[in-house]
Amino acid sequence: MRAEQASQATGSVKVTILRGGERFPLYHGRNGVPDPWITRYCAVELRTAGLSVNTIARAAKAVALLLDWAAARSVDITARIESGDFFTHEESLDLSNWLRRSRARAKADGTVKAVVDANTHENRVSCVRSYIRWRGEIAVHRIPVASGRYGDGSKKLAAWDRMMSGLARGGTTKKRYGLTDEQRALFLRIIHPDADGNPFDRHHRHRNYAILLAYYELGLRRGEPFVLKSGDLRISGATPKLAVRARPDDPDDPRPDQPLVKTAERLLPVGAELLGALDTWILRNRSDKDRYPGAKKHPFVFVSENGRPMALRTVYDLFVKMRERYPELPRDFSPHILRHDWNDRFSALCDRRREADALANVPQSHRLTKAKEESVRNYLMGWKKHSKRAATYTNRSTEATASELMLTLQDRSTNG
Repeated sequence: MRAEQASQATGSVKVTILRGGERFPLYHGRNGVPDPWITRYCAVELRTAGLSVNTIARAAKAVALLLDWAAARSVDITARIESGDFFTHEESLDLSNWLRRSRARAKADGTVKAVVDANTHENRVSCVRSYIRWRGEIAVHRIPVASGRYGDGSKKLAAWDRMMSGLARGGTTKKRYGLTDEQRALFLRIIHPDADGNPFDRHHRHRNYAILLAYYELGLRRGEPFVLKSGDLRISGATPKLAVRARPDDPDDPRPDQPLVKTAERLLPVGAELLGALDTWILRNRSDKDRYPGAKKHPFVFVSENGRPMALRTVYDLFVKMRERYPELPRDFSPHILRHDWNDRFSALCDRRREADALANVPQSHRLTKAKEESVRNYLMGWKKHSKRAATYTNRSTEATASELMLTLQDRSTNG
């Protein structure tokens, strides 16, 4: 397995769909052949650990940067590992700086981000450390235990790992906020299909409105709207609901970069405005075979212009268009910001509810306590009950309260 030579560096990571729908990232060198070491690492070390395909792909891309660096510096990674010499401090520092470089494409104005943020850099370094540590341990364990080289190799590997760890310093997590009142009003105005300032192609405005309103009203994570199937929408009857379902390695999903649900499955109530947006999109737009050919061949709710299940990268484009057209919006405006905004609005709603309960002398047993608020929030956000965020078990009463508060929040947010 001496595949990591300069001639095979500067390759790419592509997600392959296996039989049964399972996704697996493969690093292909310049000659188009998958690298056996990286393939083995992803399959044996990462996939068996239960990591998601996206996490494995990020690790493979970080290791690909290691190969780029090795090719640029004429470093034979396999020879270094087999000899137990690994990398000098100067080489390790150079590698760390290499991993700091941004590979992002140029923006519309031609500017290119020079370096990645501190947390991305730390993640890349961590992935490279794990890969070298894994390969180093394989090499060390081939040395007879009685040999003095065994202990020496183990010490050198540990020393390099500590040194590399010291070169990565994660940045302080920036405090996240939702939208200001002015930004919120602007967002809701411009995403409406009939708005004069709507930044999207007229043909896709109803689709985009349903997606963006779902983020705003339900606090969904980025990939969650794109795994929705028609059977997940229970929008008829007196209590319309939307089911968030996890479908890893869905055989019905043809997308290599499959959107994933990383939260707990849950049923979310759908208010009048979002219900109308979904109805209009599905019944009057998605069903238009001229506008979205092929959409009827699969059950996914949101589709691209060719009718296929919508790619996750399209979400990025939507938020870029809004940010570029309206610089008043946050510079990092994204589904994650809308999720934070949902939590801000939910907290304010719960505070108002407690104040109203106190003024009305509602019995203590019927009041919305902080513990109940946390339980309801955990349920609506899909945070698992055994996570650090969760404190109490979500029962039927919690779901009922969650539904009531969610509908109140949706009514307030769209009707004032």
